[in-house]
Amino acid sequence: MDPNTTVTLLALNLLCVGGLLLLIAGRMPDPAGLRDFGTGALVFGFSYLLRLQLGLGSGSALGLLPDVGMIFATLSFANGLRQFTGRAPLGRGRLAAVVAVYAAVALGALLLAGGVGRHVVLNLALGLGYVLLGLVALRATRREVPLLRTPLRLLAGLVGVLGLVTAARGLVILALGLTAVFEGALAQAYYGYSVAVTVLLCPTLLWMVFLRLNMRLGELATHDALTGALNRRGLDEGLLRLHAQRPSPLLVAMLVDIDHFKQVNDQQGHATGDVVLRDIAKTLAEGVRGGDLVARWGGEEFLVVGQAGEPGAVQALAERLRARVQSAGLGEQGTLACTVSIGVSAPFAGPDAWAAALRAADAALYEAKRAGRNRVVFAPGLTAS
Repeated sequence: MDPNTTVTLLALNLLCVGGLLLLIAGRMPDPAGLRDFGTGALVFGFSYLLRLQLGLGSGSALGLLPDVGMIFATLSFANGLRQFTGRAPLGRGRLAAVVAVYAAVALGALLLAGGVGRHVVLNLALGLGYVLLGLVALRATRREVPLLRTPLRLLAGLVGVLGLVTAARGLVILALGLTAVFEGALAQAYYGYSVAVTVLLCPTLLWMVFLRLNMRLGELATHDALTGALNRRGLDEGLLRLHAQRPSPLLVAMLVDIDHFKQVNDQQGHATGDVVLRDIAKTLAEGVRGGDLVARWGGEEFLVVGQAGEPGAVQALAERLRARVQSAGLGEQGTLACTVSIGVSAPFAGPDAWAAALRAADAALYEAKRAGRNRVVFAPGLTAS
């Protein structure tokens, strides 16, 4: 297959991939990098078509335009992958600086060595970009859940190898000139692998996206949409996991109620009240121990369930949670202050004691409210130490 036909196939495939990814991103409330993936694929596709129009081995200054587009597209892929894996995107200023530096270096190479210089710089830069993109994907496997590690490793392998062979291609151009790159077995092998990568790129990205969507749907089924804390279903599943441990641990239930929350809604508005709920849920989640459960139990009530542990551990945890909320800056500006009252049940074991533990925690919470709020009250059988 001649290079022009191969590059045409590459371009068309990339354009289809980019259009599909942007279409999916437009229907998602949180595209998480998909727009950058789609933009990168589209820019790559159009850059290849422009290269065909200008001539693959062109030594003209206009030939730098598709080269710059390819560098930008590679950076867009890197940005998309960073966002998809929960990292901050590269700023526009940094992207513009990288593209500008490449354009200056490529122009200098073109003026000094013509088309050979231009293609050497392009292939070395793209090779470095692909390798770095592969490293970003490989590093992400350490932080992501097991389900996402396989497609991330596949992506890292595909673009990492492409990066190495692209950089090697630049060195071949430097040694042998452009003819060896566009003709012969090496050229056929390179373009064949490039086509394979672009063909596999779309299903790999879609695989990652659908896995992430599936996980988010699972989270929506088990977590409160406003606060991110567990909902009743998520709490039930968490309790089942705790009760399934052998030996079955002693648990305690803590009902946490925001003091005077109606005043926050009345005076600051329900939007601010929602922010306060989210902030307090986050404060509780950050204050509990590993393995403890934090659920939204009612309008302004949360429920913390955890193992009783050593004597005094529950008391210390409850008081720590109360103090953390009291000292937290809440609301959009971090200027609001709220307190909570906490009722703590006695230790219980097994699902049969769950209802009684909830009643005990609720009675203790009522006592905390009656005694003046912003305090922890323990049910009989668990006293402060």
